[in-house]
Amino acid sequence: MAYRIAIASTDGIVVNQHFGHAERFHIIEIDDEKKTYDYIGTRESERVCQGHYHHDSSFDKVINVLSDVHAVLVAKIGQGASQQLESRGLTVYEAPFPIEPLIEKIIKEKLWEVDKWRYPTKN
Repeated sequence: MAYRIAIASTDGIVVNQHFGHAERFHIIEIDDEKKTYDYIGTRESERVCQGHYHHDSSFDKVINVLSDVHAVLVAKIGQGASQQLESRGLTVYEAPFPIEPLIEKIIKEKLWEVDKWRYPTKN
């Protein structure tokens, strides 16, 4: 099975965007059998955060853009936005670090062995 991760980044090298300010997400796909990953593409989206509040319609548009994604890597995310994403089945990683080592860590720690990226299936 393949897992897709959306990365909030301006340059595709470092996770450097707050979820609400991201206007694009870089999508990678992990192949759990081969333990490899590939860059799928970059998707443009509408900013969710407009000052100090979120527009529900903008949030829905971002969710639509990420409809086939299992997890999101962001530099920062507010509690409300994080809860919204999680309630729609996405796992949120707040990790303002270089992308490649993060993806390698996800592969090394076999996070795809987690049921819906949340509940451990192994001890």
